[in-house]
Amino acid sequence: MDSGIAKLLHLHGSDIWLVVRAFSLFIIALVSIRFMGKRTIGQLSPFDLLVIIVLGSAVVIPMEEEKVPFTHGLIPILVITGINWVLSKLILRSRKMENFIQGKPRVLIENGEVIVKNLKQERVSMADLMVMLREKNVSTIEDVQEAVLELNGQLSVILKPESQPLTPKDLGLSTTRGLYPTLLVSDGQVVYANLDRVRLSLGHLTRDLLSRGISRIEEIQRATLDEFGNLTVTLRGGQERQ
Repeated sequence: MDSGIAKLLHLHGSDIWLVVRAFSLFIIALVSIRFMGKRTIGQLSPFDLLVIIVLGSAVVIPMEEEKVPFTHGLIPILVITGINWVLSKLILRSRKMENFIQGKPRVLIENGEVIVKNLKQERVSMADLMVMLREKNVSTIEDVQEAVLELNGQLSVILKPESQPLTPKDLGLSTTRGLYPTLLVSDGQVVYANLDRVRLSLGHLTRDLLSRGISRIEEIQRATLDEFGNLTVTLRGGQERQ
């Protein structure tokens, strides 16, 4: 019965080996990607995207070609993962290395004025800029104090003081720590989806952290924002700052 099914499907020993190879390479690639970090596709920098593309190319050929040795797929995966790990450590320790590999954020709007030169350098049209502003619930460029195009392609917007929404602090209301905190930073990584959910820009978060003496997000183990607008930051050493 089994041999009849194998003949019907034209299965050979080499086909089974290809299945094993494909499964093994998929598991190895999955582990490698998890090892590299947990950022989503929308948060990838050009460097991260390049790593994913190269990794995918290294896996596909050994999966499909029986004549390609299994190690020809395994070795590139391990090398790419190792290079990515080393560079990520260098980026954390050196701002110059980070700028060289990842690039720099670019200011597109400053004090209500569009910086056309920077738009051209980033190949962003005015129509694209207006779409990104509307996604941040900003309809007028004149209301923007600063808008920065981040390394992952996200636009961070800081409104002028007179255009910012009122907070309990502005109204002179006292608040207590809330019961439903939203995670904004986890293990040195910004949770951009939650930033958008609470309508807080990366620039606003960075400015708040600087006021607490925190200059690098990588120093943060966990940062949460409760429903009353209270930001609680726990550093990697366990120190908590509110």
